[in-house]
Amino acid sequence: MKSPPLSPYGVFAGQLFQYKTNPSLIAFESSPPSMSSEIVTQSSNKCILLGGLSDGPIPTPYAKLLEQKCHSLGWSLVQPTLSSSYLGFGNGSLSRDTDELVQLMDYLVCHHSAERFALVGHSTGCQNSIHFLKSGRRDLVDRLKVVALQAPASDRESLSMTPGDHSVHLTHAQSLVTQKKGEEMMPRSAFWAPITASRYLSLFDVGGDDDFFSSDFTDEELGERLGHVGIVGRETGLHLVAAFSKKDEYVPENIEKDVLLKRLVSAMNGFDGEGNDEIAGRIVVARGLMLENGNHNLSEGEGDKEEFVEAVGKLMESAI
Repeated sequence: MKSPPLSPYGVFAGQLFQYKTNPSLIAFESSPPSMSSEIVTQSSNKCILLGGLSDGPIPTPYAKLLEQKCHSLGWSLVQPTLSSSYLGFGNGSLSRDTDELVQLMDYLVCHHSAERFALVGHSTGCQNSIHFLKSGRRDLVDRLKVVALQAPASDRESLSMTPGDHSVHLTHAQSLVTQKKGEEMMPRSAFWAPITASRYLSLFDVGGDDDFFSSDFTDEELGERLGHVGIVGRETGLHLVAAFSKKDEYVPENIEKDVLLKRLVSAMNGFDGEGNDEIAGRIVVARGLMLENGNHNLSEGEGDKEEFVEAVGKLMESAI
């Protein structure tokens, strides 16, 4: 028998707990190796790691590095399953994800002594983070002090890199939604995973609920989608880092990644497309980080996942 590799993204020790019933949803909180589970539950700082489409716990190659950084700073790492984990995203929505994150945070506040939170989102986890800042329950948004976006790429633009006539599927999905049949499943040819008409449009239609990071939006349109980040940050002390990979395989080659990252960060801060603030003296909430050699999940690019985790760590350290 050929031996399988030892957990490629790391081995984690800690507590597994159920934070929601019907449906049953669980999360895993990592404890430092030298601490008992009773001690780690008293950590008041919780970093929640959210993966992308089809991910679950341990979604990225830097998960273990992030855990180690959290422990060195007095934070614990929480990795939840949501109804949208694995293939559940196909019949889900950002609103459902936000509702479940609220339930997770409530559980952590009530039973694990949580006082402040960080969200680290990979890929679609970036959309979750942006959506939570706008639609999450305000008392929990107030506890959120750090957000890190790793690979905030446009699903709509990534679809253009795949073969097929996607306009046909978009038209079909729009027709179903118009007929109030948005929960009907799309044909197998539409996508690699089972997906409803509503979620298909959310991910791939212009201005869909998931469409936060597309390069063809005007500065004003990006501001409408992302401007709440700066507003919330100035009210609550939140800080955000947006990390883009220069070699992200899900971003079309014709998109200038440096320019797009600057525009996204400017929109979050409420600045113009050149990064200028029309209202002098406002605090900069969001900052960009370009990872020169990294791919989408930072499995490639020497030193890039370490650079990203270090940037997250600096924000977590300053939040305590």
